[in-house]
Amino acid sequence: MLTNPYALGWGIAFMFFWIVMGAFIESASVPKSSAVYYTASWYGIIALLSTSSFATSIAFMIYYQSGSLPYFMRFSKLTPKYYLFSLYFTMLVTTIIVSIIMGLGVISLFSYHFGETIAPKNWGLFFLDAILAGVFYLPLSLLLEELTIVTTRRLREAISYIPLVLAYLFGLSYTNINLGNLVYYSPFLSIQVLGVQSFFTGSIPLNFNDFKGPTLNVDYVIISAIGWSIVLSFASMLLFRRLYYKSLEEARIV
Repeated sequence: MLTNPYALGWGIAFMFFWIVMGAFIESASVPKSSAVYYTASWYGIIALLSTSSFATSIAFMIYYQSGSLPYFMRFSKLTPKYYLFSLYFTMLVTTIIVSIIMGLGVISLFSYHFGETIAPKNWGLFFLDAILAGVFYLPLSLLLEELTIVTTRRLREAISYIPLVLAYLFGLSYTNINLGNLVYYSPFLSIQVLGVQSFFTGSIPLNFNDFKGPTLNVDYVIISAIGWSIVLSFASMLLFRRLYYKSLEEARIV
C-alpha cells in the first residue's frame, strides 16, 4: 500500500502541495488569533483526503486479487477470515502512518509560518481518528469492489473512485456550507471533524464558520463512525461469501 505510486502521488505528494498552499499562500489574511483553528481545519481535510486516496488504492488491489481468491481459498490454507483480517490490518497500519505523515507536515509547516508550535492537544483522539478512517474505508472499498465483481466489471474504475470523490465533496462542503446535523450522519465528515477536534481540549463549533451555534458532540461523531463501519463490514462480509471468478476481459469497454 505505502509503495503504490498512485497512492503516494495523490495521497501524500499532492496533499503536501496543499499543505504548502495552506501554510504559506491561503494563510496570508489569517490573523494569529485564528492560527490554531485554521491549522486544525487544514489537518482535518488533509487527513480525510489522504486516507481516501489510499482507500481507492486498496479497492484496486482487491479488484486484481479477486480472480485468484476462489482458487487460493480452495487449494491453499488461505481462509476468508484471514484474508479479511489482513486487509483490515493493512488498512489500519496505512491510515495511521499516513495520518502521522500528514500531521507532521501540517504541524511543521503551519507552526513555522505562524511562529508558534501548533500541534494536537488530544493525541488519543488524533490516533483514534486515524483508526476510524481505516475501519471505515476498508469495508466501504471492499463492498464497492464486491458489487462490481458479482455484477459487472465495466463500472469498476468509476466505482473505485467513489470514496475519493465523496471525501472531496464532503470535505470541501464542510468548510464552505452550514451542514447542520449532517456532520453526525456522514462518516466522511466524522473523520474530518475528529481530526479538527484533536487540536483542541474544548469542543469546536458543529459547523465550521458558525461560532455562535451549537458545538460538536464528539461522542455522537465517534458512535456514528463506528456504526457506519459495522454496517459496511457486515454487508461486505455477506457479499464476500458470494464472490466468484469473472474474466478480466469483461472490464474492457467495447
